[in-house]
Amino acid sequence: MTRLPTAAFLASLPLIAFVLSLEVATTARAGGLEYASGGTVGLARGGANAARADTPMVLQKNPAGLAELRGNQLMINLEYARMNACVTPFGYYGWGSNYGTQSNTKLIDPNTGEQQTLSLQGDGNPPVLSPEASAYYNDPYDKVCLNQQKLPLPQLAFSMRLTERLGFGAGLIFPSVTPQGTWGGKNGVIRGDTGELRPTPTRYMMVSSNNLGVFPTVGLGYRLTDWFRIGAALEWGMFAISNINVTPTTSGNSPSKDMLSRISAEDFFVPAFNVSVHLVPVDAIDVVLGFRYQDDLDASGRMIVTSGTFEPSFQPVNTRLKVSSINQPMPWKLWAGFRYADRIRPRPTGTGVGEGARSPEAEPVHDPLGDERWDVELDAVYEMNSRVKGQDVDFPPGQWIETLGVDGTPGVPVQFPAPDTPPIFIQKQWKDQISLRAGGSYNFVPGLFSVSAGAHYENRGINPAFMQLDFWPLQRVGLHAGFTVRLARAVDLNFAYAHIFQETLTVAAPPHDPTGVAGIDKGVGVQAARGQVLDPVEETPAPNPDGVAALRQNVTRAPKAPMIVNAGKYVSSIDVLSAGVQMHF
Repeated sequence: MTRLPTAAFLASLPLIAFVLSLEVATTARAGGLEYASGGTVGLARGGANAARADTPMVLQKNPAGLAELRGNQLMINLEYARMNACVTPFGYYGWGSNYGTQSNTKLIDPNTGEQQTLSLQGDGNPPVLSPEASAYYNDPYDKVCLNQQKLPLPQLAFSMRLTERLGFGAGLIFPSVTPQGTWGGKNGVIRGDTGELRPTPTRYMMVSSNNLGVFPTVGLGYRLTDWFRIGAALEWGMFAISNINVTPTTSGNSPSKDMLSRISAEDFFVPAFNVSVHLVPVDAIDVVLGFRYQDDLDASGRMIVTSGTFEPSFQPVNTRLKVSSINQPMPWKLWAGFRYADRIRPRPTGTGVGEGARSPEAEPVHDPLGDERWDVELDAVYEMNSRVKGQDVDFPPGQWIETLGVDGTPGVPVQFPAPDTPPIFIQKQWKDQISLRAGGSYNFVPGLFSVSAGAHYENRGINPAFMQLDFWPLQRVGLHAGFTVRLARAVDLNFAYAHIFQETLTVAAPPHDPTGVAGIDKGVGVQAARGQVLDPVEETPAPNPDGVAALRQNVTRAPKAPMIVNAGKYVSSIDVLSAGVQMHF
């Protein structure tokens, strides 16, 4: 068994599950998490491709469109998204600090390994602070930006005709989710604007996330009549979660009482399905209606808690714990698409290979690139994110952890979770979203070269009071463009770019409350001998805030209510590049 300092660990047992909430949802497929895409061609059209059956990516939005695809197709895409995201927290490093209970704090530069020890405890009665301590307590929080992982997102899909009326598709689809990475150093330390080392101001929300979600998918589309198609696709969702966060042992923001928590959890079976109907009332018009269901996430794994990371008098000690369940409902989707096309030739029937050819050798590929001059499409998506109120976190009973006393001798083993501990529920408070996507393509040289463009809009999908770094469902507008070149009569090269503007969200800090019952303690220092709170240090009030912060440290053993941790100004945008090859055979 691993040993931990007894006092710190007893206080922290109910708290460490807080980190389990972070970034779990970023591997899901929902608005705000997933930017409008659907493969390279879909990205170029602003995500408006539900009613245009032109690639095997119809598996994702419109499996009925498999009955429209002609011949056999293989599609490979690579998509790279760069998220420019920063948060400037409101407040000071000294908020909620008690000079009489502070101790030395060890901070290590995450880049150079340089170590700095801060003496934060005042001497005398009343306490007199050193210049170093005063500079720390009165230093405004620093801006923290995302240092994201630089990995492209692959998409692989295949489709074929089984009969004249029946189409089949299969794919390995990765959700086009908000990029992930590190907020500050992975050890919870940053270099502030004064040049001094500081604990990451966002550490109680997020330090690092490195998650993966993949959906192996199979689907069928069937043409019942010339004007009516139906389809369904089954998805086997698999999730691997890996996050780092800082967990406080008590309320307040004293670095010496912080612990690093590393989460690894998996759920290798999260079933989902989507169904659609595809109507063709006349040759030039496509109408699609669809629905997507996803089962709840129920991951299990392990958590490593490192205590003593910021305490100079302790060597860091790791404790490995089991996590029996991270349970969260997942959003569902409804969508509709309407497309009009200026056709060059009538919509084909059958396999579409070789039909309508001017000569037997020509064997044209029947698809929108060769059969249409141009098209326009409008899609509407309703995303039921309000199903996600929060997450339930459970630990298996019967875990015992040996501890260390203050003097380094063996302490009393503690049971984890503690008896009679209430279930842990972590609030998310997501909101339903509506997104509108408009786009189209123009074939400058039918069958050879096409240009696409589009735009999309999404409303805000979160209560600003609970805004944090794991989920950015902000109001957004995306501008998209791309082109397609056909090579060797049966090979298409697709390219697309999009820039997504996201609103700046301002979340004000609550009013000063020295008791910590209703708001946040903005006091900088407490005279330990007299218990008298010094004058609070207020930040400049945020102009026209979108909401008042309400996300608290998940603390149950504390002398006063937890700190509010998500007040700040959130600024972000996303750039997306995508390239792909599509083969017809």
